[in-house]
Amino acid sequence: MSRFRSAWPLAILWVAGGCVTTRPYVPARQIHDLDSVEGRLQRILDEAVNEYGLPGVQAGVQFPDGRRIVVTSGTRDLGRKEAPIEKGDVFKIGSATKMFVAALIGRLKERGLLSFDDPVSRWLPELPDARHISLRQLLSHTSGIPENLFSKPSIVIRSVLSDHVRWDPLEVVHKVMTGAGAEDRRQARFRYANTNYLILGLIAERAGGAPIRVQLEREFFRPAGMSRTFLLPGDPDNPPALIPGYDEYVPFGPHLIRPDCTSWDSLAFTAGAMASTADDLLTWLDALFHGRVVTLATLQELELFRDSRNNGRDEEMVAYGLGISLYDVDGRRMLGHPGGGFGGECFPFYLPELDASVVVTYNLSRKDNPAGKRVLTRMIREIVEMETAPPRSLEDSASGSPSRSVER
Repeated sequence: MSRFRSAWPLAILWVAGGCVTTRPYVPARQIHDLDSVEGRLQRILDEAVNEYGLPGVQAGVQFPDGRRIVVTSGTRDLGRKEAPIEKGDVFKIGSATKMFVAALIGRLKERGLLSFDDPVSRWLPELPDARHISLRQLLSHTSGIPENLFSKPSIVIRSVLSDHVRWDPLEVVHKVMTGAGAEDRRQARFRYANTNYLILGLIAERAGGAPIRVQLEREFFRPAGMSRTFLLPGDPDNPPALIPGYDEYVPFGPHLIRPDCTSWDSLAFTAGAMASTADDLLTWLDALFHGRVVTLATLQELELFRDSRNNGRDEEMVAYGLGISLYDVDGRRMLGHPGGGFGGECFPFYLPELDASVVVTYNLSRKDNPAGKRVLTRMIREIVEMETAPPRSLEDSASGSPSRSVER
């Protein structure tokens, strides 16, 4: 999700009573087998909870043979008074939502209901510049639409002051598009903007003939057995397994975001309002990158990467396709889409050279938080690479998959 900018002074404080105190975490259980895969992952998470001040964390690995491990650490709260994190606890996954939305657009394309090259005006003719923006440009963040979803004072102030407001996504799109204007799109420059995916969610609803929550459940979650994955806010209530989160984007935090809060999720919509578990996300990564979500031909289109270096957001994101990003973390090539904002951060990635998947998710959002990538790096070095084939260099791997090449 995007960071706040000019609306900071208008929002002032996020109600001073929302601040909480962080206490050290002391694991209730001892690690009996430090050399086992589970023991090594448990040690990594237990250390990370205190090193990075996390409330609770889930992490998981799926190996090429289908073997899977999921481990948890920490508690639901920073004060360490609530229950320990469990494998079934549901975390907010932020912009990882975009991976699912892009896949749904891909499935609608396969059914002939839309095209990646459709102009937005086919579905939302009333939007500014709708004739000049294609779905492909929205999916790849090359539409020229600026990132201003979380800088509109009329939106931010209302969201801060009313936890239970439910935003209408069409109303939000009109608010953020009015007077925004688009950049010169002739160069098709990568410019990450959450508004792109709000528009895609509205288009998916019109093309698919059903609310996107219904389509995601019908097309993806239920068939894959992902029983703890949701698009928030719930209708009428959020899922019982959704745990509290903490936010430090807004100053004077961390601020508690309760599970029944609807404001930020209804605002984020299809740009970042999903929630899930590490186990469900491993299921998703395995299905998506092995051609069981969309056809391999469509997956190749989603993986037509455009150089996104020097994007001002994320140093390790070297390229972006259609809802899928290409990362270089510690010299290892990874495909997926991280997310973060308003109560959670999530790092779900597939490692094509090792045919393995890794997920780290926790209930804290903090600007420039290194926790997720540091934990991923440790997991890959100490677990994935030790349990799979010898690692290959980034240069070697980049030449081995034409479907995942990077346009420069």
